Amino acid sequence: MTNKRRTSVLVLAMLLCVALMLSACGGEKPESGVSVGSGEANYQVKVADALGNPYTEGVIVRFMSNGQQAAMQVVDANGVAAKVMAKGDYQVELMFTDTEGSYYYDAADLNLSASKTELEVVLSYTPAAEASTLVVRDESYNAYRVSTGCTRVDLEAGKMNYFLFTPSIAGTYEFSVIEDAGQIGYYGAPHFVQENNLAEVTDNAFTVSISASMIGTGDSGTTTLVIGIEAADADGCTLAIERIGEAERTLADEPWMIYETTAELAPYTLPAGASLKEFDLTAETGKYNLVLNEKDGFYHLDSADGPLVLVNLGKDGNYLDSFKTILDNSGVSKYFYDENGEFVKKESYTECLLEYIACMDESNGVYPLTEDLKYIIQQRGDHSEWFDSSSSSYLFVDENGNMVPGINSEIAWLFMCCYIAG
Repeated sequence: MTNKRRTSVLVLAMLLCVALMLSACGGEKPESGVSVGSGEANYQVKVADALGNPYTEGVIVRFMSNGQQAAMQVVDANGVAAKVMAKGDYQVELMFTDTEGSYYYDAADLNLSASKTELEVVLSYTPAAEASTLVVRDESYNAYRVSTGCTRVDLEAGKMNYFLFTPSIAGTYEFSVIEDAGQIGYYGAPHFVQENNLAEVTDNAFTVSISASMIGTGDSGTTTLVIGIEAADADGCTLAIERIGEAERTLADEPWMIYETTAELAPYTLPAGASLKEFDLTAETGKYNLVLNEKDGFYHLDSADGPLVLVNLGKDGNYLDSFKTILDNSGVSKYFYDENGEFVKKESYTECLLEYIACMDESNGVYPLTEDLKYIIQQRGDHSEWFDSSSSSYLFVDENGNMVPGINSEIAWLFMCCYIAG
């Protein structure tokens, strides 16, 4: 016969009674090498979950004889309760000091005798009584919260049964069904439950990597996984959740390399009456010769003393909102990969650009083109595929989404630049 033992029925008086009885019966496990008389035996009961992991706290084993308690013992660090008693027949029952949790075990055939002095009890949690509601394809389902370890779950035959798991620490977690009672799968998050299984299931088990970025702080922000078990005709099974290793490292976990400003910055003011002219991006590659003036650190057109070249930092251009607008919404960065497609580093330009923006001409939103700004425009453009006409991110399209004809990809990065005419 199968029984469910729920700790919610325990009351304070029972716990006090247990403490007194433990004291009277001797609450410690017999030490190694303890003397056992000829008419006695060392009876041992191990309490573990379906994965073999011992319960080490909150479980008390009762040794019953003819309906009366002969002894009791708290499990030790190995999940074992041991007691030296007169040889005979005993029935094993469990009690729990954790009044917040609920447990399940099969109480049938938990018997000890003179010839059978050791026994293992397979113990599982039971889900919290309160259920959340999930809506899938306009149909509502009850979803019960589960935790790491083994949980005995009831299943409704012929339908999908959902469970919610919220990890407390990052890591790689394995989800499995111990009995062949239903097909397990991963179905996304509560706010957007997927119709199809997202995991690769092998032997009715799958793994999910939970990165540190998926673990929130306080009472919110942590990712909750929706686990589904599709049952054919079973009425219950054991859902096992085990942290089996560290989380797979993702790009979100990689540190940012902060691009440092190389120029000596000072507030810039555009000369009064200066006329700004944009570059013709359909021109031949050799039309514009940009020369870096080593004295002022700025690029000029055709010679070191030629017209000053500027960058639109705070003013929107023809094809892209200004860098200032991008910074306000996200940030400016690039991910670098080697020739084999392996990740190398990720570089952030946000901090550098903020320094430049703080020094740009307030009225016109421009600052002279430096090595920093040239590098950032080119790297960001390459990362975002701004200059790749085969990409959906290609910048040079008209209001109807049609590509602007004749754009020279070799000088396309100048789209954010202009120069002082005359």
